[in-house]
Amino acid sequence: MRKKERVKYQPISAREILLEMKNLSELMIDLAYSAALFNDKDLAEDVIDLEERVDTLAYLLDMNIMIAARDAEDAKVLSGVAKVASAADKISDAAGDIAAIVLQDIGVHPIITEIFENVEERLARIRVPENSPVIGIKIGDLDLASMGVDIIAIRRNRDWIINPENEETIRDGDVLIVRGAHAGINEFKEKIGDKTVKVEEAVLEKIKGERWFRNVVERFVELKDTSELMIDLAYSALMLNSKEIAEEVAVLEEHIDKMHTEFELLVLSNKFSVSDVKGILGLIRLGIAAEKIADAAAEIAEVILRGIEPHPILKMTIKEAEETVVYVQVSANSPLVNKTLKETRIPEETGMWILAIRRNDKCIRPKSDTRIEAGDILIAAGYSEGREDLIKLASPTLEKLEYKEEYCE
Repeated sequence: MRKKERVKYQPISAREILLEMKNLSELMIDLAYSAALFNDKDLAEDVIDLEERVDTLAYLLDMNIMIAARDAEDAKVLSGVAKVASAADKISDAAGDIAAIVLQDIGVHPIITEIFENVEERLARIRVPENSPVIGIKIGDLDLASMGVDIIAIRRNRDWIINPENEETIRDGDVLIVRGAHAGINEFKEKIGDKTVKVEEAVLEKIKGERWFRNVVERFVELKDTSELMIDLAYSALMLNSKEIAEEVAVLEEHIDKMHTEFELLVLSNKFSVSDVKGILGLIRLGIAAEKIADAAAEIAEVILRGIEPHPILKMTIKEAEETVVYVQVSANSPLVNKTLKETRIPEETGMWILAIRRNDKCIRPKSDTRIEAGDILIAAGYSEGREDLIKLASPTLEKLEYKEEYCE
């Protein structure tokens, strides 16, 4: 059993603590899925270390909130901060549960590789080849936002560098864990000179054409994508103080509950060999973790649904986070006008995903064939580096968009 760090009060601002909790918890999801996808115990261990860090931060934040509350009204507003911090802690716990699948030698069925070929935000492990043109270049100079990708970890020799800084230099033999849109990851592979050919496991070749295989893949892809969408929508609801978006999160949470049950029944009702038992158990636990993430997102949205005004700390935290929420109005001269969401290639160009569109008096959750109109307010989430790129696409002549309460009330 790991020894728990003793908690001692530190006079750190609640905003700093919450910002670190948000950044770490969201990073941990991708790191944990990467550990499961690539069956990497060292990376899984790092996820557990980060989970311990988030747990400690949760205690520190609680202490600071208790000291800050001067009266009942303060306590009410700060309760929203506490609830969001608690949800971030639960997201990190879910990531820890995924990492435990690897550390307990349960593993995940090879079907996971097919699952991650179909999710919205992909994960890739790329080795920097000898004589790569990016060797010696700093991460900040790679212009990752223009490709819609982000380097979340580097394996160098036997050590992992988690969430590397922009000043970190790429070296020969580095193994990069990259997240982003499919096209962007392919573009990045070309940039670094990676010519690795993927070899499919024999077990996948045998079962890939079977209906149950396709159903399991589709169900889990929806579970994962929806649970992570809910996090972004929940933070958007806080940022915009939008009951409408918060209600959408609550509806999705009910949908996830049903979907998770269907996923488990689907996995358990299919024939599998004795050798597959551990891998199937790993799949089921992945589903449980995805549902926990969805539940945490619903808790964040509940702050709005219970009529608690989002504290300014929450809005500042979301704005300053590594994965942030952006809202921008589409001008008449924008190249996005009259294009479908799919045609805009916004994730590939900016690393941002459109969560909702405010049009006239309604917030709509767009589909790939939804056309963007002049005057639309785009509500997007993604890597902070892509924020300015999205603003330039939507409003080429606008340097900065100020928040307006009427965007999504």
